[in-house]
Amino acid sequence: MVTNNEVSAEESEDLHNQGLQPGSDPWESKGICRSITWPRSKFTILGHRDDGSPLSGEYLSGKIIEEEGERNYRQIGFVDPSDLDSVGKKKQVVALIDGLPQTLVTGECPFIVSEEHKASILFNPDAADDWLEALEDQDHITDVYIVTPVKRNFDALKAKANEILGPLIAPEEEKRPMSEGFEANLAYFRLDFLDPARVALKQSFREILPLLWLKAGARGPRPECPEGQLPRMLIPKANTFAVLLSEAALSAFVEGLRDRNDLTHLFLVTDDQDAFKDMMAELNDHLGEANPNLAFTQLYRDYLENFFINKGQVEGGTA
Repeated sequence: MVTNNEVSAEESEDLHNQGLQPGSDPWESKGICRSITWPRSKFTILGHRDDGSPLSGEYLSGKIIEEEGERNYRQIGFVDPSDLDSVGKKKQVVALIDGLPQTLVTGECPFIVSEEHKASILFNPDAADDWLEALEDQDHITDVYIVTPVKRNFDALKAKANEILGPLIAPEEEKRPMSEGFEANLAYFRLDFLDPARVALKQSFREILPLLWLKAGARGPRPECPEGQLPRMLIPKANTFAVLLSEAALSAFVEGLRDRNDLTHLFLVTDDQDAFKDMMAELNDHLGEANPNLAFTQLYRDYLENFFINKGQVEGGTA
């Protein structure tokens, strides 16, 4: 996640009135990143705020699980089954049921069980045995209507139908409480504009290193480059990437990586395309079998070359 640290117009005016300027700590502490985004990310992982109060609410996990529920059984007791002696009268009852079309009522039709609809209705309890048999393997049915004015009869038929259909198994997205937090790491670091003069003098590798760590998947702690003169190579033990800064150190680089089988990215600093291909081939020969998914990136000595946007010729001019 990348965000700026701008302050609102009102806060900017207030801070200016206090004699403060952008870049000062009091000013930066009011920015959206430091005052909102960073704390929110931290609280999300921990599951609680700095004062210890837990986060409320739930997350949708994106994981689908099967939940066991109950089917809906409804007694239609305002009409006697014997009164439903015509297709028209049965259609009037069906019209009261959502998701069950009246076109399913045909002929004598003592009940309706449809593979295409989630509701079923028993018009005549005398046909209960045939209705129950028709319910076999109809797991999709969620709503069951039984026409009978007698509660005892309804309960008995409900029990038999429920035994046949069983509990309702429905897919549902799993939820997790926000207060549980996440098993995750969080690292804050600041991206600044680079001085082209420092880049030209090969003095900006330390500033580029966090981007290499991100490109390699941000696995393990963010490495730091040793102070002083740049090393010929950088092989962080806790990360899955390595950087060759000097072509002359290729043999030592290979030896330093010989026992590694967890590598995913190798960055090779060179301006020569042919040299990059040769080094990539040699590294693949020595390390590829133990690290089958190695990705190689040519890192130019002028590091800004790797991050130019819209560079190149286009019709009508230069992008």
